[in-house]
Amino acid sequence: MTKAGKSGGTAGSVIALIGIYALIYVVCTALFIGLFHTDILKNMEVLMYRGVAFIVMAGVIAAVVMGIIRKFWGFVTVRDIIMMFVIFCCVNMVFLTLVPVTVERSVSVFMLSYMDENSDQTFTQESVGEVFTSKYVEDYGAFEKRFDEQVVTGTIEQNPDGSYSITERGRFIVKMFRTIAEWFDTDRRLVYPNEN
Repeated sequence: MTKAGKSGGTAGSVIALIGIYALIYVVCTALFIGLFHTDILKNMEVLMYRGVAFIVMAGVIAAVVMGIIRKFWGFVTVRDIIMMFVIFCCVNMVFLTLVPVTVERSVSVFMLSYMDENSDQTFTQESVGEVFTSKYVEDYGAFEKRFDEQVVTGTIEQNPDGSYSITERGRFIVKMFRTIAEWFDTDRRLVYPNEN
Protein backbone atom coordinates (compact mmCIF):
# COMPACT_ATOMS: atom_id res chain seq x y z
CA MET A 1 0.00 0.00 0.00
CA THR A 2 1.28 3.50 -0.81
CA LYS A 3 1.81 6.20 1.76
CA ALA A 4 -1.16 8.10 0.33
CA GLY A 5 -3.32 5.00 0.72
CA LYS A 6 -2.24 4.52 4.34
CA SER A 7 -2.88 8.15 5.25
CA GLY A 8 -6.25 8.03 3.49
CA GLY A 9 -7.20 4.93 5.48
CA THR A 10 -6.06 6.55 8.73
CA ALA A 11 -8.00 9.74 7.98
CA GLY A 12 -11.08 7.66 7.21
CA SER A 13 -10.70 5.78 10.49
CA VAL A 14 -10.36 9.04 12.44
CA ILE A 15 -13.49 10.48 10.82
CA ALA A 16 -15.40 7.24 11.47
CA LEU A 17 -14.22 7.23 15.10
CA ILE A 18 -15.33 10.84 15.62
CA GLY A 19 -18.72 9.93 14.16
CA ILE A 20 -19.01 6.92 16.48
CA TYR A 21 -18.12 9.03 19.52
CA ALA A 22 -20.66 11.71 18.53
CA LEU A 23 -23.46 9.23 17.82
CA ILE A 24 -22.97 7.29 21.06
CA TYR A 25 -22.72 10.53 23.03
CA VAL A 26 -25.96 11.94 21.60
CA VAL A 27 -27.93 8.69 22.04
CA CYS A 28 -26.70 8.07 25.59
CA THR A 29 -27.30 11.71 26.56
CA ALA A 30 -30.90 11.29 25.39
CA LEU A 31 -31.03 8.14 27.53
CA PHE A 32 -29.57 10.07 30.50
CA ILE A 33 -32.26 12.75 30.18
CA GLY A 34 -34.96 10.13 29.67
CA LEU A 35 -34.04 8.39 32.93
CA PHE A 36 -35.32 11.41 34.87
CA HIS A 37 -38.80 10.66 33.52
CA THR A 38 -38.83 7.11 34.89
CA ASP A 39 -39.38 5.71 38.38
CA ILE A 40 -35.75 4.56 38.59
CA LEU A 41 -34.16 5.85 41.83
CA LYS A 42 -37.27 7.96 42.46
CA ASN A 43 -36.70 7.60 46.20
CA MET A 44 -33.41 9.50 45.79
CA GLU A 45 -34.75 12.99 46.49
CA VAL A 46 -31.53 14.95 45.96
CA LEU A 47 -31.50 15.81 42.23
CA MET A 48 -27.72 16.02 42.11
CA TYR A 49 -27.25 12.49 43.47
CA ARG A 50 -29.90 11.01 41.22
CA GLY A 51 -28.32 12.76 38.25
CA VAL A 52 -24.85 11.45 39.08
CA ALA A 53 -26.22 7.91 39.31
CA PHE A 54 -27.90 8.30 35.91
CA ILE A 55 -24.70 9.69 34.39
CA VAL A 56 -22.73 6.66 35.55
CA MET A 57 -25.44 4.27 34.30
CA ALA A 58 -25.61 5.91 30.86
CA GLY A 59 -21.80 6.21 30.76
CA VAL A 60 -21.44 2.46 31.33
CA ILE A 61 -23.93 1.83 28.51
CA ALA A 62 -21.92 4.17 26.25
CA ALA A 63 -18.72 2.23 27.04
CA VAL A 64 -20.45 -1.12 26.44
CA VAL A 65 -21.76 0.07 23.07
CA MET A 66 -18.24 1.23 22.14
CA GLY A 67 -16.96 -2.22 23.18
CA ILE A 68 -19.51 -3.92 20.91
CA ILE A 69 -18.48 -1.68 18.01
CA ARG A 70 -14.85 -2.65 18.65
CA LYS A 71 -15.69 -6.25 17.70
CA PHE A 72 -16.69 -5.09 14.22
CA TRP A 73 -14.19 -2.28 13.60
CA GLY A 74 -10.61 -2.96 14.58
CA PHE A 75 -9.62 0.72 14.70
CA VAL A 76 -11.64 1.12 17.92
CA THR A 77 -9.32 0.44 20.85
CA VAL A 78 -9.73 -0.22 24.58
CA ARG A 79 -8.57 3.37 25.07
CA ASP A 80 -11.58 4.53 23.03
CA ILE A 81 -13.91 2.55 25.30
CA ILE A 82 -12.41 4.20 28.40
CA MET A 83 -12.42 7.63 26.73
CA MET A 84 -16.08 7.25 25.75
CA PHE A 85 -16.99 6.65 29.40
CA VAL A 86 -14.81 9.49 30.70
CA ILE A 87 -15.91 12.05 28.10
CA PHE A 88 -19.57 11.16 28.51
CA CYS A 89 -19.46 11.40 32.30
CA CYS A 90 -17.40 14.60 32.42
CA VAL A 91 -19.43 16.57 29.87
CA ASN A 92 -22.77 15.51 31.32
CA MET A 93 -21.62 16.20 34.87
CA VAL A 94 -20.83 19.78 33.86
CA PHE A 95 -24.22 20.02 32.13
CA LEU A 96 -26.03 18.57 35.18
CA THR A 97 -24.48 20.98 37.65
CA LEU A 98 -24.73 24.06 35.43
CA VAL A 99 -28.26 23.61 34.11
CA PRO A 100 -30.72 21.26 35.92
CA VAL A 101 -29.26 21.76 39.41
CA THR A 102 -29.17 25.53 38.85
CA VAL A 103 -32.78 25.53 37.61
CA GLU A 104 -33.86 23.61 40.71
CA ARG A 105 -32.00 25.77 43.22
CA SER A 106 -31.67 29.22 41.68
CA VAL A 107 -33.35 32.28 43.16
CA SER A 108 -32.83 34.03 39.82
CA VAL A 109 -34.71 31.31 37.92
CA PHE A 110 -37.68 31.59 40.29
CA MET A 111 -37.68 35.40 40.19
CA LEU A 112 -37.55 35.63 36.38
CA SER A 113 -40.12 32.85 35.94
CA TYR A 114 -42.53 34.57 38.34
CA MET A 115 -42.12 37.91 36.56
CA ASP A 116 -42.65 36.20 33.18
CA GLU A 117 -45.87 34.53 34.34
CA ASN A 118 -47.09 37.90 35.60
CA SER A 119 -45.72 40.06 32.79
CA ASP A 120 -48.88 42.18 32.74
CA GLN A 121 -47.67 43.68 36.06
CA THR A 122 -44.71 45.79 37.13
CA PHE A 123 -42.74 45.07 40.29
CA THR A 124 -40.62 46.75 42.89
CA GLN A 125 -37.62 45.04 44.43
CA GLU A 126 -39.57 44.81 47.69
CA SER A 127 -42.63 43.20 46.07
CA VAL A 128 -40.52 40.54 44.36
CA GLY A 129 -38.75 39.93 47.67
CA GLU A 130 -42.09 39.41 49.41
CA VAL A 131 -43.22 36.96 46.71
CA PHE A 132 -39.92 35.09 47.07
CA THR A 133 -40.35 34.79 50.83
CA SER A 134 -44.03 33.81 50.76
CA LYS A 135 -43.94 31.45 47.77
CA TYR A 136 -40.41 30.07 47.37
CA VAL A 137 -39.42 29.89 51.02
CA GLU A 138 -42.75 29.29 52.78
CA ASP A 139 -45.19 27.71 50.27
CA TYR A 140 -42.63 25.61 48.39
CA GLY A 141 -40.70 24.68 51.54
CA ALA A 142 -37.34 25.66 50.03
CA PHE A 143 -35.59 25.79 53.39
CA GLU A 144 -37.09 22.51 54.60
CA LYS A 145 -36.06 20.81 51.36
CA ARG A 146 -32.44 21.96 51.67
CA PHE A 147 -32.41 21.10 55.40
CA ASP A 148 -33.70 17.57 54.70
CA GLU A 149 -31.05 17.16 51.99
CA GLN A 150 -28.34 17.82 54.56
CA VAL A 151 -29.77 15.14 56.86
CA VAL A 152 -29.89 12.67 53.95
CA THR A 153 -26.32 13.47 52.89
CA GLY A 154 -25.04 13.15 56.47
CA THR A 155 -23.73 16.70 56.91
CA ILE A 156 -26.06 17.27 59.86
CA GLU A 157 -27.60 14.78 62.27
CA GLN A 158 -30.47 14.76 64.73
CA ASN A 159 -29.63 14.59 68.43
CA PRO A 160 -31.65 12.56 70.98
CA ASP A 161 -33.39 15.75 72.16
CA GLY A 162 -34.62 16.52 68.61
CA SER A 163 -32.10 19.29 67.89
CA TYR A 164 -29.52 19.04 65.07
CA SER A 165 -25.74 19.32 64.94
CA ILE A 166 -23.20 19.48 62.16
CA THR A 167 -21.23 16.26 61.57
CA GLU A 168 -17.56 15.78 60.75
CA ARG A 169 -18.57 15.33 57.11
CA GLY A 170 -20.41 18.65 57.31
CA ARG A 171 -17.35 20.37 58.81
CA PHE A 172 -15.17 18.97 56.02
CA ILE A 173 -17.57 20.31 53.37
CA VAL A 174 -17.69 23.75 55.02
CA LYS A 175 -13.89 23.81 55.07
CA MET A 176 -13.87 22.93 51.37
CA PHE A 177 -16.45 25.66 50.60
CA ARG A 178 -14.41 28.24 52.51
CA THR A 179 -11.29 27.28 50.59
CA ILE A 180 -13.13 27.64 47.28
CA ALA A 181 -14.60 30.98 48.45
CA GLU A 182 -11.06 32.23 49.15
CA TRP A 183 -9.70 30.98 45.83
CA PHE A 184 -12.45 32.61 43.78
CA ASP A 185 -13.07 35.63 46.06
CA THR A 186 -16.80 34.97 46.49
CA ASP A 187 -19.07 36.68 49.03
CA ARG A 188 -17.54 35.75 52.42
CA ARG A 189 -20.85 36.25 54.23
CA LEU A 190 -22.15 32.99 52.81
CA VAL A 191 -19.33 30.91 54.33
CA TYR A 192 -18.69 33.10 57.42
CA PRO A 193 -22.25 34.17 58.42
CA ASN A 194 -21.18 35.52 61.84
CA GLU A 195 -18.62 37.97 60.44
CA ASN A 196 -21.09 40.66 59.33
